Amino acid sequence: MGLLRILVFGRPNGFRARLFGRGSQGQERLGGGGTVGVPSEDVAVGERSLSLGLEPPKDVTPPEGFEVVLHKDALGAGEVIEIIIAGRAIAVANVDGSFFALSNACPHAQGPLGEGALAGPVVSCPYHGWEFDVRTGACLTDPASEVETYAVEVVDHAVCVAI
Repeated sequence: MGLLRILVFGRPNGFRARLFGRGSQGQERLGGGGTVGVPSEDVAVGERSLSLGLEPPKDVTPPEGFEVVLHKDALGAGEVIEIIIAGRAIAVANVDGSFFALSNACPHAQGPLGEGALAGPVVSCPYHGWEFDVRTGACLTDPASEVETYAVEVVDHAVCVAI
């Protein structure tokens, strides 16, 4: 039954799980102040959003070559998320208030690192547990492997990633 549940609803921290309101933490934030699967008074059931709660600032001009990807308060310390920007899937991680970005695809089986678990600066692939240092992209499981990293700058309240 577990495999069937994953096939239908996705991984516990994945996109489909958030879509169906079954995120692993059960507390994914909404733009209206509620949580996925737990509507607040000001968010109608049919108006639930998959946003992180705070939209990326639109009044921030990112540095040359960077794109604004999210509001710095939208991703708490110890959290990682997948973001699609400029046609690329990247994982953005908040390690004690410092933001890091890396390719979202694990080189082992293309697992989505943005849906993995973050422990300190190490993210684990949700497919087979391969571990990567989000600061350098180095693979701790197989030293011959690594993932691409992207420069990150925080401008005002915006997290900007070089693409």
